[in-house]
Parts: sequence; C-alpha cells; structure tokens
Amino acid sequence: MRQPQHMTTLPDLELEQAPRSVFLTQCHRNSLEQLDRAFNNRRPLAVVVGEGKSTSRFVIRRFLSRLDQEVVAVRIVGPCESATDFMGQIISAVGFQPKDMTLADLESILSMFLSFQKAHKRRTVICVEEVQACDWWVLEKIRKLVAAEESNHYGLTVVLSGREKLKELLTKRPLKSVAHLAAKRISLAPFTLPETREYLRHRVEAEGKSSIEKALTYHAIPLIHELSAGIPDAIRDLFGQCLVQAEEEGVELVTKELVKRAYESQRELITQQYGDDDEETISTEGIYPLSGRLVVQLSGQELREIKLRRGNVLIGRSKLCDVRVESEIVSRHHALIRYTPQGAILIDLGSTNGTKVDGYPIREHTLSAGETITVGDCQIEYLLEEALEHDLEDAELGAVMDLDA
Repeated sequence: MRQPQHMTTLPDLELEQAPRSVFLTQCHRNSLEQLDRAFNNRRPLAVVVGEGKSTSRFVIRRFLSRLDQEVVAVRIVGPCESATDFMGQIISAVGFQPKDMTLADLESILSMFLSFQKAHKRRTVICVEEVQACDWWVLEKIRKLVAAEESNHYGLTVVLSGREKLKELLTKRPLKSVAHLAAKRISLAPFTLPETREYLRHRVEAEGKSSIEKALTYHAIPLIHELSAGIPDAIRDLFGQCLVQAEEEGVELVTKELVKRAYESQRELITQQYGDDDEETISTEGIYPLSGRLVVQLSGQELREIKLRRGNVLIGRSKLCDVRVESEIVSRHHALIRYTPQGAILIDLGSTNGTKVDGYPIREHTLSAGETITVGDCQIEYLLEEALEHDLEDAELGAVMDLDA
C-alpha cells in the first residue's frame, strides 16, 4: 500500500516560518495541552468549541504542526456537500484518487488504510472544522468513524471543532451515541481585556505601525474589546473597520469616538443586507404607528417596555444592542426589528439558534399585535395601543363603507 506523507497545509507552513508573529494566549496553551492529552491517551474523539473561526483554526493548526511525522493528519476546513464529498476528501488526503468512486468504495478504502496503519502501529488524525454547518449525513459518517475506532482500535483520533451549536449537536442523533467517547470538551474562551490589548498590538505591528500607542488611544482598546465580546474574529473585523474609518476621515489615531462610528458602520452594513426603505418613504411624516411597543421579559427578570420609533431595534448579545440578551445561545447580532410604514418587520440576522414567533421559526416576518418573539430564553411581545388599534379598525371600516357606497 502506498504510504501517504504527513499532511502540511499552507497555513501550517506560514506558522512554522513566522513563529514570532504567533499570538498564543493561556487559553490556547491549555487547549493545545488538552488536544495533546486526548491524542496521547488514544481517545477516539476530541471536541473543540469556540466562537468565531480564527481561534479554533489556529489551535487546530498548532496541534497538527506538533504531531510526529509518522502521524497521518487530515484536515477538512469547510462544510462538505455530501457524505461522498466528505469521504472523498479524506481518501484524497491520505494519498488515493477518489474520482468515480462510490461511497461504498471510499469507505472500503478508508477501512483498508486504517487497518494498514494499525498493522504498522501508526496513528491517524482526522480534523473536521465548522461541524455545526455539516449535513446530517456527514455527521453520520463522523459517528461511524468514531464508532469504528472504538471497536477496532485503529489508532484514529477524530477532532471536531465548531461554534456553540456544536454543543447542541452532541446531544442529538447521530453524534449523541459517540459523544461520551470524547475527553473533556475543549472550550476556547473569548479574549480577556489584556489579551485583546496584546492581540491588537500584534495587529498594529502587522499593519506596519510603529507602536500601539500611536495607533489607538488608551480608551479605544477597552471599547473594541467590549463591542467585540472578546471574540478574535469580531475584534479583527472591528479594528479593520476602524482603520478604514480613520483613512476616510484623514486621521491616523483611532479614538474611542472613532470606534463608535466604525461600529455603527458595521451595524448599517447588517441592515443594508436586508434592504432599506427608499428615501421618500422614510421621510414621510405621520404614517408610522408610533404607539407600537415591545414588552421584553428576560429570563428571571422583570418586564421591560420599549416604545417603537422610526428605525431599527437590534436584538442580541452585544452591549450596544437595543435589546441585550446575555445568553450563550444568543448571537451577538441575533435579530432586527425594522419599523416601517407597513408596520414592524422582524428579521433573523443569520443567528446560530434562530428566531421564533409564537413558536415557529422565521427568517423575515411582519409582526401582528399580540405575537411573541422568542430569542434564546428571552420573550418579547409585540403590542399596539388599544386606542391605535381602534383607530385603525375604524379607518379600515370607513374605507369599506365608502367602497360599498
């Protein structure tokens, strides 16, 4: 049998060639130690969970780069179209050509390869990233791989990484039956403020700036950390937007006020993805149902009332959201209520766990009085003042009477 070489991806090479540019936190070190322990203890499964892609990918790359050259490492970085595509990528990575092979052929070759590895006392690692976005049939193949290792002791460790939804997947079929085979779940916590400061220092140096003090004011850094919830992807994106904003304004120093403007620009981009009302409609006075309101009940807290005005109401975990829900199952920018002349339109902003109205999941929905929005554990009731409802009903009745006349 052809013996495949140890997998080395381009990001791994970049990591090895530029060790000084690596930003490693204590959380990263702990996660790497846990992955090393799972591998050395011959665990069939290891699970890495964290918000954003960059941190988990960084940890996976570092883990793979530390493996002995005798270990065959397979890394699948994106969602596969089907179980056949998934198996094909694995077979290709271990040195075979999967072209024109059926799923049964691919499974047979992988079984043969793993038996070869076992006979020669060699290890195999298969890393699957962004698992929460995988098709059900791909999850079923992952389950079978882990179960096969548990039964046959091939020397295989499957590493799954993903976001918060991965935790939920591990409690449901098909992964539920093998979840217990994993070592303690590896959680990638958001950056602390000192870690965010150090991360931004690295980003500033990467941008060619002489020092962080000449790029950001003292108070700008805590605000970036707060608005990004310490999530590296979000910190990177917001800092990038700050640099764009600074260039547009013709300034070099990123201040607290500039960070706020950059964040608002990001919010506007989110809103624009779902379309804006034309200028003429927005400027029309007197047609908004100003008595519309939201009655918000957070888990275990008192009721809070919000009167709806022209514009948008942002719901999510971020501290700048109009309705802030502090819950791990709620996305930073979870949903948006857009108040228009036609009423209140609820839009799910591609959240991880979805938005519901009266128990039904929605993507975009025009709210009716009395409907209840569910975001995580938070219940939000949409109401219209009785007087306004009566006025609207009278107006509709009058229009009908005029038409009948």
